[in-house]
Amino acid sequence: MKLGIYGGTFGPVHLGHIRAAHAFLDACALDRLYILPTAIPPHKAASQADTPEDRLQMLKLAFSEPAYADERIVISDYEQTRGGKSYTVLTLEHFSNESQDITMLCGTDMFLTLERWYRGDDILRMAKICCLCRDDDPAAIRAIGDAAQHYRAAYGTPVYLPAFDPLVISSTEIRARIARGETTDGLLSPTVREYIDAHGLYRA
Repeated sequence: MKLGIYGGTFGPVHLGHIRAAHAFLDACALDRLYILPTAIPPHKAASQADTPEDRLQMLKLAFSEPAYADERIVISDYEQTRGGKSYTVLTLEHFSNESQDITMLCGTDMFLTLERWYRGDDILRMAKICCLCRDDDPAAIRAIGDAAQHYRAAYGTPVYLPAFDPLVISSTEIRARIARGETTDGLLSPTVREYIDAHGLYRA
């Protein structure tokens, strides 16, 4: 069983997240992909305009839409029900009971700082890493390549850097648009926007 782990705040989940999830599934030929919204993010502040339950429900709605559904995708509340800060290493330890073949999805910023995370050396020994780079800056690309080489040499970490055409969307900008009463067409799935409006999320 080849498992994928995709964690994040997802406040709210947007079409960029959805594209990344499907690219991850295909690039790493995963049998199952767990998508896990955090409880308390250790690296950044969570939005005060939603709740962990809101973020979980929006993920379930988004990946239930026919255009984005895939039977291999599982929306997991593990980090939320565990409570406390959502440290990645604890999540990997939990899912290692299901499979020893785990690949973790990272964006560029995450990938370049993995070694400095809580028990980062354990993360790099426990999981394969897939970095979906959304940066076309040559310096950033070189930094990613250097980091991948270091992780492989220092920890024996398998690192994948697949070609990826990102949909660059900012959750911060989405929240600002909603607060201003603006459209989010092309940014959010319809059911997620309906949930946000029905629950009055992200209003000024």
